[in-house]
Amino acid sequence: MIAAARGNSKGLTGMEENRATGGGRMRHRQNAVAHGRRKGRGAGAGAALSALLLAAGLAGSGAASAGVLGDLLRDTLANPSVAAQRSQREAADKELASASAGYFGSGAATAENSTFESSRFLGVLNPGGFANPDYARTQTRYGANYMLPVDLFGVIAANRAAARQSLAAAELALRQETLMKLHQTAGAWAELQAVDAQAEALRLQRARVAATVERVGGEVGAGSLAVTDLKLAQSELARVESDQVRLDGQREQTLAALEEAAGRRPPPGGGRMAIPAWHEADAGGTLPQQLAGARAQAADLHARSQRRALWPAVAVGADYYGYDGGGHNQDTWSVGARLSIPLDIGAHLRDSAEQARADAARSDSLAAANRARSQLAALKAGYDAARADIAALEKEVDYRTEVVSVQKELASVGAETVESAMRRERDLFEAQARLAQARAQAVTAWSAAQVVLGTSPEVFISELDAP
Repeated sequence: MIAAARGNSKGLTGMEENRATGGGRMRHRQNAVAHGRRKGRGAGAGAALSALLLAAGLAGSGAASAGVLGDLLRDTLANPSVAAQRSQREAADKELASASAGYFGSGAATAENSTFESSRFLGVLNPGGFANPDYARTQTRYGANYMLPVDLFGVIAANRAAARQSLAAAELALRQETLMKLHQTAGAWAELQAVDAQAEALRLQRARVAATVERVGGEVGAGSLAVTDLKLAQSELARVESDQVRLDGQREQTLAALEEAAGRRPPPGGGRMAIPAWHEADAGGTLPQQLAGARAQAADLHARSQRRALWPAVAVGADYYGYDGGGHNQDTWSVGARLSIPLDIGAHLRDSAEQARADAARSDSLAAANRARSQLAALKAGYDAARADIAALEKEVDYRTEVVSVQKELASVGAETVESAMRRERDLFEAQARLAQARAQAVTAWSAAQVVLGTSPEVFISELDAP
């Protein structure tokens, strides 16, 4: 955003020389002051009427602006970053389904065919087959087995709880990413409106300064003003044109940011953007705090599942296999239970690592809560300051608009120096630029606060899409 440079310009020595030239010119000024002031009152009334018409125009265009912004915000929901986070959420959902499926156990069906260098025993030897066992060189084996775990120590339940918490964290991360992209779109739109407002103010200022350059040039030719006055007016015109170039560059940069967030550039036009009311944090906490808390709980549950995996595991199973070869066939089956005790030093070390990660996640949750409170306080202060600036600057702009109109008439009859006229033009533009900046700051602070508060994307869009 172009920050309008405050003009603390000091008087030029050439201007002092101009004010000292010609007694006839001074008498002409004295005779014209009263007439200029009467004309200034009429110009002030005209400025007030113009301000009312401009306000009515902005109010009428507000609905169009809201509609364009609402479309951009809805387009932002399809941003690739949001789509990637949505895929992460779907993956977490599949992980939960996978953890829940652990209760159903696992099995396998097999089939194999083997040819040996000589005949081998077929199938499984049993006491009845020792007298006359079956032999075959080429054998076929087929069958199935299934193991059903008994979650005696809650290993599967801990895995399922950890997956459920990871899903909750993924959903919060999706909301955060969505709100961040919506904030980027809203902030870029507010920036674009501020740039457009400054560009419009600069366009009007350029027209007035160009008219002053033309008038001063005529008076310099007539000998009533010095060349210094013309150079001053021309330098002011050059400064205005330089500001226009910077505004054009900033507008292009803002449009590029909008295109990155929303996937397209908005159509030209749009009225003033409404500033939503501030919302306080609810009892559920801020979004960063909720997200860090969910991740901390997920890490703690992962550590618990890793620790319980070191305990004995119990499972029941059954299998059936059939054997064919050498003109013989037989089948076997079994049903049983299995108790396994893990003896894995690496698993114990992994348990310690998971516990350390859980401790770090809990500390990060506390830090996230503190950061969120600090961010909200800073954003609230910026929002309140911007609203106060808007109220003050609206009055200042009205005042300076009327002053410029009045002084324009005085300058036209020689009752106002060119330096003073140019300084008032700069003061007016700076006030208009600060007003546009304050409006953008208020919207941006509100938008950033919604990311911290965790406002639902639908509410975010509806607040800014309101006419």
